[in-house]
Amino acid sequence: MPRPEIEGDWVMGWPDRKRAVINAGKDAQGRVINGRAPVTQLEGLLTPTDAYYVVNQLEVPEPIHPDDWVLQIGGLVERPIEMSLKDLMKLPGRTVRAVTECAGNDAGFFDYQQRKAKKPSRINQQDMQARAAQRETNAVPSTDAISNESTTTCAVSAGEFTGVPLAEVLKKVGLKSNAVSVRFQGFDRGQPDLAVQYRSVGRADFKLVDPGVINYEKGMPLAKAMHPDTLLAWSMNGEWLTHIHGAPVRVVTPGWSGNWWVKWLEQIEVLDHIPQCYYQHHYFTYGEGPDDPKKEMITAMGVRNIILNPLDEDSPLERGSHKVQGRAWSGMGTIKRVEVSVDGGKTWHDAHLEEPVERWLWVRWSWLWEVDKPGAYQILARATDETGRVQPQIPWNYQRKHFDGIVPTDVQIL
Repeated sequence: MPRPEIEGDWVMGWPDRKRAVINAGKDAQGRVINGRAPVTQLEGLLTPTDAYYVVNQLEVPEPIHPDDWVLQIGGLVERPIEMSLKDLMKLPGRTVRAVTECAGNDAGFFDYQQRKAKKPSRINQQDMQARAAQRETNAVPSTDAISNESTTTCAVSAGEFTGVPLAEVLKKVGLKSNAVSVRFQGFDRGQPDLAVQYRSVGRADFKLVDPGVINYEKGMPLAKAMHPDTLLAWSMNGEWLTHIHGAPVRVVTPGWSGNWWVKWLEQIEVLDHIPQCYYQHHYFTYGEGPDDPKKEMITAMGVRNIILNPLDEDSPLERGSHKVQGRAWSGMGTIKRVEVSVDGGKTWHDAHLEEPVERWLWVRWSWLWEVDKPGAYQILARATDETGRVQPQIPWNYQRKHFDGIVPTDVQIL
């Protein structure tokens, strides 16, 4: 008897290969409020919308109908205005394909490289429903509880976004000569979950700043705001934005981690300084520790590269041909080279980069490994981007943000 290959109303054509679905956590009303994309299960370059990872720093707001949405634009501009979605869509549009990655994705690998923890798995994911329940209580975990939790992996996806360049909007209102930054404000509002921040550090034995109830906001330097690929987007993967991904309009900030991709946009303000926003002055910062006076806001991601085949969990493997595969991307430009080593980094081999190779999108790469000797092997892969940056670039920091280290796959050949 043939194996079933029907999923819902669709004949999938791939027996036993269900569509990838997000590992989600839901609120008391049953609505998805967080989730992780199963990156190890995906083919192609774009992540399906219903498998796209979800992170929210504050409470998920109630939806606003697109016809009722209004964007306020003010500050150091010549012509302060309010724009509807229809107004926004009259401006020259643009489509950008880009990776979206949580700043804390793969944070546990920092500890693994420092030999403070075992290697995280990209297959055994966090219990997102348990995490959602913790958000409901806003309880601060103990350091011991944090150390026993699984770490965040697979909080990364890639999509196609359509909207209007922010530069076109700023051109319409006219920037004043002393403009330095653009502050975005979403209509999501709430009290920051301090437990999330303690988990990012890996301990809870220090005091955090609690700002009370706030809106989510970010103050973007003008140069990034004026980049033609920085968008105000209303479409994702060929369809209207869904609410959980920031509808009616969100900010798309290619190359910079997801905390800059402000969702549920309601206000833009041009300023003559970089504002001290909570989510770039107290959280999402680089530094040596909570009391480091030289903390700085995080922006562009490093050079990222992950091996997706084989995984540690695939071991042991038979002798013969094995296709080593993965994906690489960068916060500052196109990936130009991926190299693979199977002898602990003594020798490196150039991998094949599959087309298309785009500036903000990850690239699929592969290398055929012929192995005829049994034993333990460590597979390494490193990437180089168009600026000449070679993985890794981001050093350890106390909030463990923007990990871009080289993580080996350990396999046994029979």
